[in-house]
Amino acid sequence: MTHNTRIRWSLSRHFCRLQVTRVALLLALGAPMTGAPLPPLPVTGLAGATFLTADAASVRRFYGRGDGFAEVPTGPDAIVFAVGERQWIEFRQVPDSGWPRRMLNVTLEAPVLADVERDLRERGVEVVKGEKGQGAMSLRFRDPAGNLFEVAEPRSAAFPRSAAAFSDHLQHVGFAVPRAQAESVRSFYRDTLGLPEVVHIAGPDGKLGLVKFRLPGPGRELIELIFFDPPLNKWAAGAFDHMNFEVGDIDVAYRALRFGGVATEPKHMPRVNGEHIWAVDIIDPELTRMEVQESAPTAVPFGTVSNKEGVERALFDGKTLKGWEGNTANWRVEDGAIVAGALERLQPHNEFLATEEEFGDFDLRLQYKVEGSGGFVNGGVQFWSERVPGSFEVSGYQADLGADTDGNLYDESRRAANLQVAAADVRKAVLRPGEWNDYRIRAQGPHIQIWLNGVKTVDYEEKDASVALHGRFALQIHGYANTKVSYRLLEIDVTPERAK
Repeated sequence: MTHNTRIRWSLSRHFCRLQVTRVALLLALGAPMTGAPLPPLPVTGLAGATFLTADAASVRRFYGRGDGFAEVPTGPDAIVFAVGERQWIEFRQVPDSGWPRRMLNVTLEAPVLADVERDLRERGVEVVKGEKGQGAMSLRFRDPAGNLFEVAEPRSAAFPRSAAAFSDHLQHVGFAVPRAQAESVRSFYRDTLGLPEVVHIAGPDGKLGLVKFRLPGPGRELIELIFFDPPLNKWAAGAFDHMNFEVGDIDVAYRALRFGGVATEPKHMPRVNGEHIWAVDIIDPELTRMEVQESAPTAVPFGTVSNKEGVERALFDGKTLKGWEGNTANWRVEDGAIVAGALERLQPHNEFLATEEEFGDFDLRLQYKVEGSGGFVNGGVQFWSERVPGSFEVSGYQADLGADTDGNLYDESRRAANLQVAAADVRKAVLRPGEWNDYRIRAQGPHIQIWLNGVKTVDYEEKDASVALHGRFALQIHGYANTKVSYRLLEIDVTPERAK
């Protein structure tokens, strides 16, 4: 076992101990463990968190493309992503000098900075006033462990909403605190800042593991303190100085993170933690822990792996073409994807790989990539379709892709026409040419919807009562070009089928 492996194993065991033994859990009740001697600091919640980064490209891949957060224009040395309409996470670009801690500061929101400044000074807290930029002012103070807070006024305008983001609420942030300072730091948050302590967890040895304090404001956000015995290595620093995002449905969030290429390992599956909350833990490329949790506790046992609805299934096992039929001299499995065609040869005609099974109503998610040159470089995802006897063709609905058709609803062979076309400006804004793109196709009765990279491009109602609303799925590679198409992560939620 390597040194880093021992560190990771020890850290994992530490968290398991904290989760298994709960001394007190009042978060769900919303009640403090002890009365606060002073009113809470006049802030209205958590605005954002700032981290250091030495790798801007990996941050953009992970939090932008992977998590779906929209990047907000800012200065040359900072990267900011919007979380919902009001919150944000920021990354300051600095050279990697071996610093173990990446958390720089947490920003709280307050409508009147003068009130916060007066309260902090009256409570004996050292406050530094500064300019945040563009004439805006802020306040800064530290807790006894040195963790830095900034207090700023609310944003004057809301961020544009990102349809692709897996969450729109930064629910809490965590700080690492040396165990020797545990009581002084707890007293600071509870007695000086007046924040109610709502969670208190210890391990089997009786040592205090973590506490959580509720911030004022409608978001019910938290500050979490995780206590450690020095020294603090980079693995522990990244796990303890973490951020937590709230979601309404852990399965929906997990699928979004999986399609974004972020939740890629079995350990990323949703599980119930020691607070009886569905959660996902993912370590970003620079070792900071991103925690994702549902908003309410569950009654299911600790450690249970989620698929709460029990309706999701994989159409493709990632290794074989089991359950599919077609020309396996062309269709094959490569690197966990179903692939057809090649860039160095002409695809002679259309070909389709079809499921052996038929389906009624469904909600299908997948990723696709189309590459090529020298002709109509195109593919498609057929649904409610059937093979045309005596030909290479398939007849039925198609979610089109490639050759400026991405996001369109086409009727293959049957009517040979576009039923609804994605807006060209929308396609241009969201499409990732030559890279993996997310597709979601939902069909319930005559109502068909398509999303491209999280943005709805089709909302269609079938008026022809003679058109079958059941059939097979099929994947297409279009002929007459040097084309290669790839499909992966095909997962379907099946709603109760109607009578055929």
